[in-house]
Amino acid sequence: MGKQSVTQHLLKVAAPYRAVAFDVFDTLIRRDCAQPGDLFALMEEKGPAAPGFAGRRAAAEKEARAMGKAGGKNEVTLAEIYARPVLAGADPQAECDAELRAAVPNLPVMEAARACHARGQLVYAISDMYLSAPQIRAMLERCGCDFLDGIFVSCAYGTQKRSGGLFRVFLQETGLSPRQVLFVGDDARADFAGAALAGIRGYLLPPPERSGGAGKETQPVSGAVDAFVRNRAGQFSEQQRYGFSLLGPLVTAFAVWLHGQRQAMPGARLVFLARDMYFVRQAYGVLYPEEQTEYLRVSRQSLLPALLQLPMEGETLELAADALPRQMLTRGEIQRYLGFELPPQPEDGTVFDLRIRPLPPEVQALLRELSALSKTPAGANVWRQGRLVRSYLEDRALDRGTVILVDIGSGGTTQRALERLTGAALQGRYLACDDRLSRHIPPRRAQAFLFDGAPADLWYWAGQPMLELFLSESCGPTVGYGVENGVVRPVSKTGNNTEQPGMAELHRGMMAFPNEWKASFLNSIPIPPHVACKGYLDLVRAPRLREAAAFGGLRVEDGGTWTLAQPRSRREYLCHPAALKRDFAESRWKTAFLKRLFCLPLPYDCLYAAMKKRKGR
Repeated sequence: MGKQSVTQHLLKVAAPYRAVAFDVFDTLIRRDCAQPGDLFALMEEKGPAAPGFAGRRAAAEKEARAMGKAGGKNEVTLAEIYARPVLAGADPQAECDAELRAAVPNLPVMEAARACHARGQLVYAISDMYLSAPQIRAMLERCGCDFLDGIFVSCAYGTQKRSGGLFRVFLQETGLSPRQVLFVGDDARADFAGAALAGIRGYLLPPPERSGGAGKETQPVSGAVDAFVRNRAGQFSEQQRYGFSLLGPLVTAFAVWLHGQRQAMPGARLVFLARDMYFVRQAYGVLYPEEQTEYLRVSRQSLLPALLQLPMEGETLELAADALPRQMLTRGEIQRYLGFELPPQPEDGTVFDLRIRPLPPEVQALLRELSALSKTPAGANVWRQGRLVRSYLEDRALDRGTVILVDIGSGGTTQRALERLTGAALQGRYLACDDRLSRHIPPRRAQAFLFDGAPADLWYWAGQPMLELFLSESCGPTVGYGVENGVVRPVSKTGNNTEQPGMAELHRGMMAFPNEWKASFLNSIPIPPHVACKGYLDLVRAPRLREAAAFGGLRVEDGGTWTLAQPRSRREYLCHPAALKRDFAESRWKTAFLKRLFCLPLPYDCLYAAMKKRKGR
């Protein structure tokens, strides 16, 4: 049930009643933690609580409740909990402050409560809680609930909702009869059955929807991130929600990690590579607005003309090959990619496999030939582009001071090319990497955020073309450089492949995450890498049909322009089976292609993994 339908249905049900009373936690407000007790562990994680506080706090509450029951009380106060010897010296105000900061409004229910008040109904809050009524009121008012006619908290009366006792106290003190009141809550035992014991009709809220890749987490920090997403995702449209829940944690966690890397190198410049790191840089700016960062508009393709001017031997030869698309291309296709302006010539049918390492002799010979050609009149454009590349890089002074180069990551080819062209020893920081990175660059100068710095797993690479699309600036890739008013400026490929249906909304949701995170109780807690990427990897591995449909029609650039996952009809493939093989091979999101084609709950991830294993990739 969506936000509007929850609000509207609740208002309709509540219309005949003189008063509407609401449970507080998980009804009017939610916490940015998976379980109430996780708040204490988070206080340890971010301060001000000392190590071991969570265990001592749980033990103190258990002791206080046991003593209360022995004295005939069914509820305890926060003061009674902190009076236990195990919490000697601890300040209960720190817990109250944490509770206040962790509280966020449950918007559909809060809007319904506000509307009930606006139409003249009495509105109350009733909660089983050890926190005092003033503390509960402060939390509610922080969340925008400043219109209540009264608050009833179990610790003030020594009785709880689940026994019906607190509801009977409420009726007695307000003078209302049971039939005049509707109680709204989320717990069948305490809220629905407890209200019924006092003769009050209960309304049970539906459980919250899953948001994107979010799922139930058991660790306090992981659960807090999951709760943070669930607590806010309902305010967004579907595309915005995908950006918020699937991509927001990833760009935010990476930005926080980069901040730590920069702090470890005082005075270092932080340089984000276009286009893939555009939104990571934006997230960094949200989280750390006082820090300056730089944006380097280069690509492997744009650097190739300068590489061709170098002696095409050894490491440079391999580097030039790595900068080319890892595909099977003809000589003419390679020349056009490099920027040669040559009259069209008939192809002789020879195809060069640029995926093979070590380089085949014919590829080595071709690169040497093209390097020599770039220094002749036939290669004038390539030679000119090589000079402009060097001029552009000289203006950026990458060889001065410590430079942290931020990229989405693979084998570190762009970092290697920049180092070869500038003589700099850059510090590469990557979202993820493959095993080529450690082979070519010393580990101290090339580190990755995800997967503990080890090579990324199958599902990351299966979804990397889509991830690059989602994280990229809304412009074409840098393909060369020109001069404008005496200044060398990058030239982007014409045709804006990232401005596609839904992308603006997706980006809006993604960038809402760091803004919300910065303002939250959790802002000083690093998001673990496995939590940051879980939602996105789950999307790639096992998309739901609506997710496959939402993104499957998008186009990505991966040496060419390809559709993510847009199969034709099954009938068409039955008539033309070769088309199925071709379309599946060209699809850049295989599991979603299969999901959209068959629309059945099958283990497409297992099928794809088996195919990759059989191919030895």
